Formats: sequence, C-alpha cells, structure tokens
Amino acid sequence: MKHLLIALLLLISTAATAQVPEKLPSTKEEFVSTEKDFINVAKWLETTPIGTEMDNRKKTNAWVLAWLINSPTVTVDIRSSILKVVDKNPELNLVFMAAYGRYCLENNYSKDELKCNVAGIKAVINCYNLGGTVKSNKTLTKVIDIDKEGKLEEWVQEAMKTK
Repeated sequence: MKHLLIALLLLISTAATAQVPEKLPSTKEEFVSTEKDFINVAKWLETTPIGTEMDNRKKTNAWVLAWLINSPTVTVDIRSSILKVVDKNPELNLVFMAAYGRYCLENNYSKDELKCNVAGIKAVINCYNLGGTVKSNKTLTKVIDIDKEGKLEEWVQEAMKTK
C-alpha cells in the first residue's frame, strides 16, 4: 500500500506541469527522439484547465506549435469547418492541434484525417469539461451532445466535406 501511495504521488507531481524540452529539434532524428515529449505535453494540455498555469501553458503552446510546424513526420490539416467549435475559445486551438499530432504519433504516423480530427475534437471536449476560463458556444455544446450520442465521427466526417 505504501508503494502504491508513493507511485501515485510521483505520478501526480510529474503530471502537474508540462515538461517542455529546452530547445526545438532540428533534424528528423531529433524530432523522432522528442516524440514522447510531444505526446506527454499534448496530454498535459488536454488535462489542464484553460486559465490555469498560464506561464507554463504559453511556453508549452509555443513549443507544440513550433514542433508541429517543423515536424518532418506529422502534418496537421486544419479545417475551419471543424475548428468552429473553438470560436469563442481560441486557446483550445492548440489543444486540438496537439491531440491531432499525438494521435498521429501514437498510431504509427497515422495520416487518417478523420481519426486525427476526432482525436482533436475529443481533446477539446475533455479540456472544455474541466472548466477553467472557457466560454460556452452553441457549436461546442452541440458537438458535446453529438459525442455523448456516439456520433462524433459522423459529425467530423460531415464537417470535413467543407474546408
């Protein structure tokens, strides 16, 4: 029992802040070696309420965006028709992009746009449900209801038909 408690405390303390590498990778090998860092940072963004840990979030957002822009292995295809769910919460854009990239990495560099977009929207929903300083909007509320009905993939597929 004591070991379980210690393990839980270590998990909580390491999950409390995003561990962003000091520098951005520049070679394909460096990008590959930081993929686990990217995945951990993406999970942190998704599980940390908007409006909290803002200094760390700004640093993390900047690193995630730079990593995605420069990555030779991951490409995020952003569609305004899907990102309309975050219209009133632009800070959720990075949550979406990070989760999209995380899905690609966790699924053997997946290029499945549908699955990547669904992962991004699910991350937005998860982060939104944490509260914080996020604002409600009709589209996001509708998408949350669609997800509860188990029809999120169909909604994303329909939204992908328009740019």
